[in-house]
Amino acid sequence: MSNFSTFVMFLFATTVTQNMVLSTGLGSSMMLRIVRHPRDLWLFFAELTGFSVVTVTIAYPLDQLIGFGFWAKLLRPLMITGIAIILYLLVSLISRKVNPNFYARISHQLPLAAFNNLVIGVALICNHSFALPLYAAIALAIGCCGGFVGLSLLTAEGLQRLDNPSVPAAFRGLPLTLLYIGLLALAILGFATPISLI
Repeated sequence: MSNFSTFVMFLFATTVTQNMVLSTGLGSSMMLRIVRHPRDLWLFFAELTGFSVVTVTIAYPLDQLIGFGFWAKLLRPLMITGIAIILYLLVSLISRKVNPNFYARISHQLPLAAFNNLVIGVALICNHSFALPLYAAIALAIGCCGGFVGLSLLTAEGLQRLDNPSVPAAFRGLPLTLLYIGLLALAILGFATPISLI
């Protein structure tokens, strides 16, 4: 499997986990609420991209500093989570002080953008799963955020179409949502790599 197809699988797994498993309930996730309002979606995309790029940029030289040994592998998740916490606090404090109206608009999105699985996951796989130069790590972070938003749009569009009164009562809600996500995963997997079911 190529690096790109592996990356697409990581991206889809992150999206499904973030939106379906780690949400506050199917259909009530903050991400799905944001996606239903395009104005908020692009603002969230900007926040997510900003957090991801800055996290990767800060973590990149620190990775070189701590090395790649056994203890470094244990320390890296803590280091990246610490970076995300510090960035979140800085952005919250600065935006609250500089522009309170803007902070009121983004305050419900900031935790989801700063502590998103994608932000921490991209920083974790750079230099660990993929040996990348800094510019490629930044490009990977931007591409992942774009892919995340694209998959979130697909998920939201599908869930909106699933709210159809002609759907049998037994399939409404969770069963149909899981079927849709499964079919979407199979479609993306089909584009990523040849699959044999036998």
